[in-house]
Order: sequence, then C-alpha cells, then structure tokens
Amino acid sequence: MTNRRQHLRQSLDIRLSQRLALTPSLLQKIELLQLNKLELQEMLNQELMENPILEEVLEQETPKELGQEERVEEAPAQQDTLPEGERDSFDEIDFRYFFDEYLDTGYRNREVDDDSEKPSFEAFLVRPSSLHDHLIWQIGLIEIDSRTLEIAKEILGNVDQDGYLRASLEEICDLAGCTMEEAERALKAVQALDPPGVGARDLREALSIQLEYRGLRDTLAWKIVQEHLPLLETHKFKAIASLTGSSFEEVLQALDIVKHLVPAPGQKYNPEKVAYVQPEVTIAKVDDEFVILLNDEGMPHLRLNNSYKELLKSNGVSGETKSFLREKFRSAVDLLRSVNQRKQTIYKVCACIVSRQKEFLEQGPSALRPMLIKDVASELGVHSSTISRVVTNKYVDTPQGVMELRKFFTMGVESPDGEELSMVQIKLKIRKLIDGEDKAKPYSDSQIAQLLRRDNVFITRRTVAKYREQMQVPGSRERKIAYLF
Repeated sequence: MTNRRQHLRQSLDIRLSQRLALTPSLLQKIELLQLNKLELQEMLNQELMENPILEEVLEQETPKELGQEERVEEAPAQQDTLPEGERDSFDEIDFRYFFDEYLDTGYRNREVDDDSEKPSFEAFLVRPSSLHDHLIWQIGLIEIDSRTLEIAKEILGNVDQDGYLRASLEEICDLAGCTMEEAERALKAVQALDPPGVGARDLREALSIQLEYRGLRDTLAWKIVQEHLPLLETHKFKAIASLTGSSFEEVLQALDIVKHLVPAPGQKYNPEKVAYVQPEVTIAKVDDEFVILLNDEGMPHLRLNNSYKELLKSNGVSGETKSFLREKFRSAVDLLRSVNQRKQTIYKVCACIVSRQKEFLEQGPSALRPMLIKDVASELGVHSSTISRVVTNKYVDTPQGVMELRKFFTMGVESPDGEELSMVQIKLKIRKLIDGEDKAKPYSDSQIAQLLRRDNVFITRRTVAKYREQMQVPGSRERKIAYLF
C-alpha cells in the first residue's frame, strides 16, 4: 500500500487582463445620471444635511461674497496621521481650478427668519393620505359595535388600491375568528364608506353599489349590470334590449348612466399614480436659432465651506477630526464634480437633439426624424448606456410642449427613395387612414398596410397591428361594432 502525497508549491504567474473597476466616484456619476430633477434635488438636500463641508449658496449673496476673488490654498498634509513618504489623495485636489465659485470667504451664521405669517411645520403632511388611511378614518366615525369594528378593520386590510376586497368572506372569518353572519355585517359597513363601490368583490358588485348609492336600484341600468354585464362588455346592445324587453333608446339611456360609474373606485385615493414632472432643460427659439437653457430653479446651489478647511491648518485639532474632515472634503468635491458633469452631459445630448430634430421643433410630431441612442453615443464619444441613463425619466420643455427626452429617440423605416420615416410619423399616417375610413366598413390591418405601400411606407400587417395597439385603437371588428351601436 503506497501513500500518495500531494505537493503544493508556490509560483509567480504574470497575466495581462483588462477589468472595469467601478470606483465610488464613478458609481456616484452613474447614479446622478439616472436621477431626474426632483430626485436630484432631494439627494442634494440630503447631502447638504449630512456633509458639513457643503453649504448652500443663498440667492441674496453677491459674487464677491461667494469668494470669487479669493485665492484658495491647498490644505496641509496631515503629517501626524500619515506615514512618512506617503501622499494623501486629498492633497491632489485642485480646489482653485474646480471650485473657486463654491468656496466661501469665511463662516457666516444664517439669520433666522422669524416670519409669523409663514405656516408652521405642523401644517404640512409627511405623505399624502392613502385609500387605507381614508377608510380607517371613516370606519372610526360610524356607530358600530367594537366586534364589528374589529372585523371591518380586518376587511380593510385586504382591500387593494383599486378598492376591491381580495379575500373571501371565509378567509375573513378565519383571520378574525368570526362567524359568516358577523363578517357579512362588517362588509356591509365597509361598503357604505366613501368612495362608493369600495369593498366590492368584483366589477358587478362595485357598479351595483354605486347605482344603489345614487338611488337607482331596480332600474334598467341596475338590471343590465346584474344580469347582462358580459353582453355590455361586448357591445351587444340589441341583444340587451331584446332580453330586457326594452327599446334600443332606453338601453342607450341606461348605458349612459353605467358609463359614468367608476370601475376602480379606489384609484382616486392612490398616491402612487401621481407623477410630477419638472423639465430639466428648456429649448427655446431666439432670433431664428434654438438655444438650450438648463433649468436649475429650485435646485440647491452648493459650495465648499472654507471655514472647515481652515480647521485642517489648525494645530489644536485632533488627528481624528482632521481625518473626518478630509474624508468629507473628498466626498463633497466628488459630488460637485459629478453634478457638474451631469449638467454637461445633458446639455451635450440636448445639443445633438437640436441639431438632428430642428424640423420637429419647428413643425411638430409629423417631422420627427429617426434617431438612435447609439448614434448620439458615437457622436459624443460615450457608451450607449450613458445616453440611455441621461434620457430616461427626464423631460424637456420644447416649442412643441413638454416631452420626455427618450421620445426623441425612435426607430425608422427607409422608403425606396431613401427617405427615413420615424415610428411616430408612421403612427400618424395609420391614425389618418383610420380617421378617414368608412365607419361602416373599417380598414383591416392588411388593408392599412397596402394603403401605406402606396405612400412608400413598407411595413407588414403585424407591424400595423402593433402600432395600432400602441395607440390604443381597437381592431376593425370592434370599430365597426362601436359605429353600429
């Protein structure tokens, strides 16, 4: 029996390879590019609170007060905390070249504005009221016994943002430890709350609750919702008239009532659906030329507080404090650099858009030309992902209205004569054909594709269908039914 030994030995192996190292500064630049104006504003305000080196420039301060004439000296190296011969990267920061306009001549206390006319902080909500908050507030005001209130709160915990109860009464009974009769009594209390229709278990019940709230129980509209909702969804109005023994005009009058009901009653209290837009850039025409203006309104203008740099020169400050201040200085400088680079990148992208889309800015959507992200990235000498981050969730105010930057980038189709048409232009042509069709004999997708070929636009039937669905235009059959009824 032989013993085998594995021999381990050390060796020196040199290999040449390329790797992408994402430094904290680079990660911050990428993060700032992805933020829209409101998100950037919130982020800068947060940094202003957390980093004592940063200070906000007040509007009433003059350029002289901002230290434009001040010569900034480099912070001394911290010899007591660094080994001899080593150089800290903090010493390599050129404050005068990059940030003269951000440095202050000295420390100034901000005056407290004691304006009694301003509203107090208690007057502001931390967050908007949600549907659940609205319902909980109401259920506490009605006169019901404590047991029913407890079950009702369990029901409200299972109501989704659309206002529908997504748990069965059997599940409510298991959760609340109650009987079916108690659960039905609590559900009735919930369905009496505002908005009408809340607590319904399906669309039929939601519409029925709203009709009953309007005093329209046992009407033709009530009967249609209760018994003929599938026919209503497929626009079979003549069939409804036949089954209900009503005239076609009476059915249309009842449907006009149903049309004004709300299928998702809770959406009105859903704060997540609210989206606020602030344009990052304004493109305006001045003297027959388009100019690009960066919109900094409401954005905090930050600078470095020079008083903390003076502390680094002081001998009475401990090494630990100096180390903390040096780290905060690095963070502040990196942030200001990243914000400045973000502005420059957005401006360059908008300059490319202006040079390529002048016809759109002057004439409107019908003149939007095809433009790809990779083409702009190649022109600016950056990666496509950088342009993608710049144009996502950012808006620009143009002579044609406020629109997302990404909307300028669209694929195109080349015609036989070499002209390129953007997807927006093709959709406008499809819309024009549908608007001008015989409503009794609407065009099919194949017919639309054939008509577009006469206009030198060569796309398939499937592409026509895709563009039509994106425009939320129904098919030929649905358009014919809507016209007939």
